[in-house]
Amino acid sequence: MNISVKRHILYIFLGFIFISFTSSFVIIEIKSEVPNPENPENKPEFFHNKSITDGPYIFYENEEIIVRWIKWNRLVERIISGKNSKLLKRNFGFEIDPYYLKNGFPDSVNYNQTYNGVDKFAAISDIHGQYDLFVQLLKNHKIIDSHLNWIYGKGHLVILGDIMDRGDKVTELLWLTYKLEKQAEKEGGKVHYMVGNHELMVLNNDIRYIHEKYTSTAHKMNIVYSQLFAKNTFFGQWLRTKPAIITINDVLFVHAGISAEFISNGISIEQTNRLFHQKILGKSWDVILKDPLCAFLVDKNGPVWHRGYFESTIKEFQIEYILKYFKTRHVIIGHTSMPNIISLFENKIIGIDSNIKEGNYGEILIYINGEFHRGTSNGNLMKLEQINTNAIGN
Repeated sequence: MNISVKRHILYIFLGFIFISFTSSFVIIEIKSEVPNPENPENKPEFFHNKSITDGPYIFYENEEIIVRWIKWNRLVERIISGKNSKLLKRNFGFEIDPYYLKNGFPDSVNYNQTYNGVDKFAAISDIHGQYDLFVQLLKNHKIIDSHLNWIYGKGHLVILGDIMDRGDKVTELLWLTYKLEKQAEKEGGKVHYMVGNHELMVLNNDIRYIHEKYTSTAHKMNIVYSQLFAKNTFFGQWLRTKPAIITINDVLFVHAGISAEFISNGISIEQTNRLFHQKILGKSWDVILKDPLCAFLVDKNGPVWHRGYFESTIKEFQIEYILKYFKTRHVIIGHTSMPNIISLFENKIIGIDSNIKEGNYGEILIYINGEFHRGTSNGNLMKLEQINTNAIGN
């Protein structure tokens, strides 16, 4: 065997060793050039590109906009510039308002969160990564169409917290919610994504309940999961604008509930939303707990943790006290899971956490023509009926 043949065999062998060795590492693709033309036959629908396993996540780093996602178990990274501003559309089937993409979200937000003259609204809570069931409910109740576009007109959709944690399609839920927010605004409608205890937990680095998929994503990016929602990220800035309490017409919405202690502290809706935005979301626990009012808001009697309405000892006069304080007639809450949407005290309290987190069944509250209805996952509407509070127990 001559020397050239031996050298050729050696190169092949070394190449095989190199490929085998490097295949165990994450491959990062970094490109900023003009993307390839779109192929209409291979154009992904919104979140239906099967090669994308998680993402995208948008970061603002060193005056650059960087998009990262996981594709076929590999980390992909792109720098968004004027030349490839359509990158998100091509890869994920949606676009972001160029202003927000470039500048992020403003620090000033609406803390008052009062909306009147709303003829119809829908409310859902505690989705916990169950994207498919969420989409099924919205489609079957004519809030979105088969292409996941807003068709609810001037109606309002309230997502009463806890998109985050447990399930494996949190990212898809976040992007769909953002998309619907923008589409609803153009139609005169509104999407209200509110803070739940699990949004608070993730933003403040309590990640005990994240799905293993997201542990893997964070590992591939060499960060902890909460850093995907840091203040230098698109998601992080967006989530920090979300309120803890809102009112629509004569209805108050809050993730978990309003306690007697909340009222005795004389706290307002505006004050609560301002503190969550300025001093709670994304802050360290040490800083939060040094402020007595902030410490209360994130404690068991705060608006994202309270469970007192579902105790058998609760009395109607206590509910009346809460309604009078806020000048409302109903309080709609999530947080405490039930088999279906329930009504307490003649619709004065409506619990809408219908255990969607399990992924098997769920309901959405529909308000139309002055009445509340349970919307089932197959599209049926049932007028909301009072239940016996003694049947709830603790």
